[in-house]
Amino acid sequence: MANKKVVFEESDEDVDEEEEAVPTKKRKQQQQQQQEDDGEEGAPKQKLKKSRGASESSQAKISASDALEQTLRDARFENARPIINKPIPPIPKDLGLDSNGEEPTTLALFYQYIEPPWTTKEHRQALRFVTELGRKHGVTGRGRCAQEGLNCTMTGSAKGMRGFCQGLRDWMPIFNETDFKLTDGLEHRKKFKALTVRKVDELVAYGLEGAFAPSLSKNAAENLEADEYHKMMADPDAVIIDVRNVYESAIGHFQPPEGGAELIIPPVRHSFEFPRWFNAPETKEKLQGKKVMMYCTGGIRCERATALMDQIEKNTDEFETQGIYHCRGGIERYMKTFPKGGFWKGRNYLFDRRLEQVPELKTHEDLEKDVESWCSVCRKPWGIYRGAKTCAVQECKIPVIVCDDCQKADPKKMKCPLCAEGDHFALRQLAPPRLVNVENATNKRKKVDRNVIASAKRAKYANKDPSTRIFVGKLPLAVDVNKIEKTLGSTVQVLEWILDRETQHFYGSVFLEVPSIQEAKWIVEKAATKGFRIDGKRLRISFAPLKEGEQWPPKGHQHLDRPPLTLT
Repeated sequence: MANKKVVFEESDEDVDEEEEAVPTKKRKQQQQQQQEDDGEEGAPKQKLKKSRGASESSQAKISASDALEQTLRDARFENARPIINKPIPPIPKDLGLDSNGEEPTTLALFYQYIEPPWTTKEHRQALRFVTELGRKHGVTGRGRCAQEGLNCTMTGSAKGMRGFCQGLRDWMPIFNETDFKLTDGLEHRKKFKALTVRKVDELVAYGLEGAFAPSLSKNAAENLEADEYHKMMADPDAVIIDVRNVYESAIGHFQPPEGGAELIIPPVRHSFEFPRWFNAPETKEKLQGKKVMMYCTGGIRCERATALMDQIEKNTDEFETQGIYHCRGGIERYMKTFPKGGFWKGRNYLFDRRLEQVPELKTHEDLEKDVESWCSVCRKPWGIYRGAKTCAVQECKIPVIVCDDCQKADPKKMKCPLCAEGDHFALRQLAPPRLVNVENATNKRKKVDRNVIASAKRAKYANKDPSTRIFVGKLPLAVDVNKIEKTLGSTVQVLEWILDRETQHFYGSVFLEVPSIQEAKWIVEKAATKGFRIDGKRLRISFAPLKEGEQWPPKGHQHLDRPPLTLT
């Protein structure tokens, strides 16, 4: 069986979380400064692309075996081992000043999920403690702190960074189970300028917070260390899913050996689309009876993704795999284990001030041969992101590749490969899985009976029948469709900006239609219990069924991305 790259694409029609989906705004800051970080209508069709020279002959199987043996000779197996329940690695003895004579930077990537989740009070305490600990040790960087845990990319001195990691372990024993991935000896300029720890609902913006978060403690998926994961890539009964956003995969991904596993790169622009892709019947059909392997940058996205796949498998009678696996420590640890690249091809897209990572011992010539991506303007091969350019399609806006010669080109010509090929966001039309895990409900450990409060709030809408059209009020006046979709985690099919009858001004209310009743119910339920916020304002949301004789969309309706401007 030949290894293939699988890309989902839509039929020809008109054309936004963690890591983990870091917002485009943040990515712009990284690239502009050059030193800042990091459907109801059916699923998209599948398109299979064979890898170069792919063959189903016995010779291909021999080639996979030979490739595996050769790459294992170059492996640094000690780098594949996590430091879970082990001492923090000591400072390298040969660590000197950087090329500019300044103190080198040490970078730490880590995450830790908490089950059951922290209470609201514990969450506040954690946020405060992590921030104070970082300042104590002179650490800078970016963190996401949710009731479900902590995810950080931090920089500092070698001593300060180790003091920070040990401080977390001293604070809570659960951090002894954290795989702190340390990189010493970076240039001083690679250090973050400030420390920012954000309070968030999810560590990865999958739209699966609280009771919808798949259980990690019940997850039957297996963590494989980098060398074991490497060996499994030669298995023809395996499929490998890239759990990152598609623009990350564009400049680098795993390339299994000839006759080995099959690579799948889903057309996921933002993390909230991933559960929808997992839930599609075509995806389950593709994974049926296979060893399902997943990978991401550092491992955090795979933690939830494998747990979700495990949960879907357990709740779907006719769907069964040969096991679910992911690479412990992600691409970051794999590259340190295979300094010549192993089965990695291209560059690893990063959300810190390095911008990308390449295998330590891979030559520039070999890196150039790996380039599969191209400039979005002139289409010549190009394998790096620079200039903070984003897709011209308003509903997309993901980073796009623009070569040095085209940096000043018309932004309207800059489209991502998905939009250029006519992918019309069909994933957003699909319903995400809504499988409840009571133990992950973030409010269940509070003293107040939240179920009683939620029932009282839901009673307000009891006299309204569920409908795909919903009312959303208390929106900020400066808002657009894209922000509303990202906040609600759903595609807006039709939107009417409600204007005052006398002044014709917009005062923060809309009617909008979502793809399904299931989506609408989930949105209204969450709005009544946990709530949605934009710019700190909690939205008012309810069903808005059509009245007798009402026309929808309204007569003369025009799709506008923003509220109309009224001249007075």
